[in-house]
Amino acid sequence: MSWKNYEPKKRFRRVITNTFSSKEDCEMFIMVLKQQWPIYIDRLPGSELEITRSMDSPNVMAAIWTLNNFKHFDILEKIGNDMIYPYRNKLSPKSISIKTESICIIYGNEKF
Repeated sequence: MSWKNYEPKKRFRRVITNTFSSKEDCEMFIMVLKQQWPIYIDRLPGSELEITRSMDSPNVMAAIWTLNNFKHFDILEKIGNDMIYPYRNKLSPKSISIKTESICIIYGNEKF
């Protein structure tokens, strides 16, 4: 097992977890994300969005952003407020959002 530190203020994550009332609502929301974010992602250079869905509860999903600039949190929030949140709020999921700074990564020896 090995690990490496990230340099301070170089890698950030925003994790948004939504719990919808049904699997269908979750699938519709994921479809909207897949259709809309490619239009806007270039406003966040070097950023990445990973969309995941729970294997145990298919009505639960997460959007995991990796950002390389702290200022991108503000841009992400503005785009989300304009484009995503109005649609998400119509579906009324329980939602949790956290902003983080990446500290380190730990990986098994087979990685290298």
